[in-house]
Amino acid sequence: MKFQLAYVFLLLYSICFGQSQDAYLDSLKTVISSKKSSDFNRALAHSKLAWANLSKDVKTAETHLDSAMALYSKLKNEEGISASNYRYAVLSRVVGNYEQAHNYIDKYRRFVEKQKDTFKIANGLYQKGVIYSLENNYEASLKAYLKTLSIYEQLKDSTGMGFTLNSIGIVYKNLEKYDEAIASYNQAVAIHEAKSDLDNLANVYNGIGSVYAEQGNLDRALEYYEKTLSIDKQIENEWGTAQVSRNIGAILIEKEQFQNALGYLNQAYNIQQTHDYISDIPETLSLLSKAYMHLRDFSKSRTLLKQAFAMDVPSKKVFRDLHWQSYQLNNSSGNVEEALHHFITYTSYKDSILNEDNLKNINRLEIQFETEKKDKALVEQQLAIEKNQARFKYMTGIAIFLLIVSIMTFVVFRQRQKRKAQEILALKREGQIKTLEALIEGEENERYRIARELHDGVNGDLSAIKYKLSALMETNQKVIAEAITMIDESCKQVRAISHNLVPPSLKNFNLVEAIADYCNNLNNINPKEEIIFQHLGEAVELPQKAEVNVFRIIQELVTNSLKHAEAKTINVQLSLRDNTLQITVEDDGKGFDKDKVDSDGIGLSNVQSRIDYLKAEVDFVSNENGTSYIIEIDLEKLNDN
Repeated sequence: MKFQLAYVFLLLYSICFGQSQDAYLDSLKTVISSKKSSDFNRALAHSKLAWANLSKDVKTAETHLDSAMALYSKLKNEEGISASNYRYAVLSRVVGNYEQAHNYIDKYRRFVEKQKDTFKIANGLYQKGVIYSLENNYEASLKAYLKTLSIYEQLKDSTGMGFTLNSIGIVYKNLEKYDEAIASYNQAVAIHEAKSDLDNLANVYNGIGSVYAEQGNLDRALEYYEKTLSIDKQIENEWGTAQVSRNIGAILIEKEQFQNALGYLNQAYNIQQTHDYISDIPETLSLLSKAYMHLRDFSKSRTLLKQAFAMDVPSKKVFRDLHWQSYQLNNSSGNVEEALHHFITYTSYKDSILNEDNLKNINRLEIQFETEKKDKALVEQQLAIEKNQARFKYMTGIAIFLLIVSIMTFVVFRQRQKRKAQEILALKREGQIKTLEALIEGEENERYRIARELHDGVNGDLSAIKYKLSALMETNQKVIAEAITMIDESCKQVRAISHNLVPPSLKNFNLVEAIADYCNNLNNINPKEEIIFQHLGEAVELPQKAEVNVFRIIQELVTNSLKHAEAKTINVQLSLRDNTLQITVEDDGKGFDKDKVDSDGIGLSNVQSRIDYLKAEVDFVSNENGTSYIIEIDLEKLNDN
């Protein structure tokens, strides 16, 4: 029995002592090749070589393990077969075949439990916990680890306690319980440093680095990863070198050192591919994809992700991370629909891993483990406190939920009120526009009616009177000539009023020509004042109603200058640039008080109404040097009328 215990211990830890490792491996190969060696010794040598190569070359390890199993089966050596099952379980776990790993470790556990070998029971239970952890079954994993730790404490096996505490730290880290993870890791560090156990110390350093990485403390994470890499290279641990190289690559990506990251990640990928570390490759490919994505090489990034998905490793965590990277890639490259699909899938995996039932069961297991060290009264008190805390959290959660719902309801209500107010304002504005439009149209119709009556009625009557008076000129030539002259002046005034009311040029010409014609007519009628018209920019084409309103605005402003300003020169300018029509009317008259503009009569009021109808903006200056009106009309807004 003592021989078997020493034998298992040798199998577990022999490769940790690197100074004479090469000579040790050579001696094992000599045993295998020697014809004098017994089948048992050759089986034992194959088994040890398999274990030594597990972290360097999986294929070589599997070859030696197959040879060992064949020889033990030939010898019907149950302990040798059981030990081989243990190694097959570890090998299957390393390559990512977790179902097969469970089968082998269960065979091993059934045998050692039948033998009542406590040390081996702890080893088997520990491996079971590792497999559960890789499957993201953290409840089962922590349960196995806590039982394992309890056994190693009973056996006073500090090495076993060390690597079990390291594994517990990994579970806590995956559950984002970082304080508990660091505490567990530090206990493991103290044990492994005291025993100078470099192999397990490297694992713990790597774990601590991963915690700092997840907390965003990149410099501390890089510090521990570099310690790990140095040890793994020293003990020629290829698997560990690949793992920590990948971790360093991930840190360098976060630090935006993408080219440097590619060096470490490619090193990790090459080692994993060479030694068939299948379960580790997808995560490395995902990180390579991320680095190329940040370098804007989307094609290379997408190819690497497809390669990772095709490997179909049975790990929820792996697929969660792959879908997250796929979401980031598609989001960065503008493929929104595909990005949304991967984000939803990522969320599903994340929720599956960190569900409430698992967390509750883990807390229950922690309490159960603590009860073995405390008396019943203390446990009941602790349970009561936790129950009250849970109730408080539950009530707090409900209160927060109700508060959020209330806030959301209030916000939605306010938004609806605001939307309705905007709709009412729009309807009012639409009604005002229609009313203004109707008033303007009515005013124009009334102008046409009055103009017609002046032209057809009064003007006709005056013409008839002129004709009759002309017939009487022979009897009283002087008086009648004066009357005819007065009638001619009246006809001119009636004709001018008629033209002002309804400018015939708008029917016969475009707006620019109509304004030019209007200004020329005024120059003929009012020779004392000079009216200058200019058209600049693009051709002006407006709807008929808009043309009438623009003409009326210019007409009203020019009329005001003629009547009130005592101006010598009036400048009228019409320009169109960048879809903006600008009307300028300036005079060199005496100006007026801007503060009294609202009380100056209906002329300016009509101008403002037409400006409002055209959705225009007006700016005017009036002082002793004259008056200037600048009106700007946005044709896009005008077309919305």
